[in-house]
Amino acid sequence: MNDLQNELAGATVALGATITAAMDDVPGFVPCGTPSQVVTGALAAAGASEAPADLPARIQQVHGFVEHVADHRGVAPHADTDVKSISPTAQQLLEALLGFAAAADAEGVTPDEAEWLYRSLAAVESGDDERATAQLAAAPRR
Repeated sequence: MNDLQNELAGATVALGATITAAMDDVPGFVPCGTPSQVVTGALAAAGASEAPADLPARIQQVHGFVEHVADHRGVAPHADTDVKSISPTAQQLLEALLGFAAAADAEGVTPDEAEWLYRSLAAVESGDDERATAQLAAAPRR
């Protein structure tokens, strides 16, 4: 991944962590639809072998969603994660997320898959290898 792809991945981690905070605040709440499409599209672009030309716009879009979720759900917005400095376990989870996004139909992500995406991104941010390992074990099989 190039620097912009790393930045996009880090912003997407922040979005997933912000959404997870909102889900934790309201049991049973799992946004799908547009947020999962944004997350899936951002992860696919971050992991693409050829970086898309619209990476700056995607980063801005993800930052906008972080603020939107924080404002509308009353949770603190999470900051971008430096994905170059995460643990090997978190890196393995991030790779699984990138692979899922590359193979997923963004509009066909189920609520369970969306919850896994968001909670996995929050696990990457957390630095908790046990949490990341649990999310790896729970990865959807497509």
